[in-house]
Amino acid sequence: MIRTFNEQVEAFWRSAEGKSPQKLRVELEELLAQRSAGDAVVLFERASLHDYLGEEAQAVEPYRAAIATGLEPEKLDEARIQLASTLRNLGEAGQAVELLQLIQVPSHVYRDAQAFLALALHDAGEPQQALRIALQTLAPSLSLYGRPVHEYAEELAGTI
Repeated sequence: MIRTFNEQVEAFWRSAEGKSPQKLRVELEELLAQRSAGDAVVLFERASLHDYLGEEAQAVEPYRAAIATGLEPEKLDEARIQLASTLRNLGEAGQAVELLQLIQVPSHVYRDAQAFLALALHDAGEPQQALRIALQTLAPSLSLYGRPVHEYAEELAGTI
């Protein structure tokens, strides 16, 4: 069965747990060899592997290059989240906030972005705004108290 490149990438990530960093690097490079070195997806996947291996500082530039090179909208928002998370972990919460605020409601990862935005805002010294965003994002999924939680979140907006 011939799989598409995207299916191969998904299979790589599903099988990553428990493998050595060296094995992961070799497998990913073999997979990425199907595309040109400057391809946005190649840059994104390399950055993702650095992140996965705890090499956040090495992930920043490939993420930025992938974003600048032109990822498809779905992958672009994923790259923004991953770069923002990396920047937050490196102490650059303000930059993380800026990136995450670019992800808007129609995105398939909007709610995910809001969770990371709340974390970045907290780290940036904006705990009330972080709590408000977390509550606003959570409220629609609550079974019984969504409306009052949303209203409490709005009250927090008035105190910022």
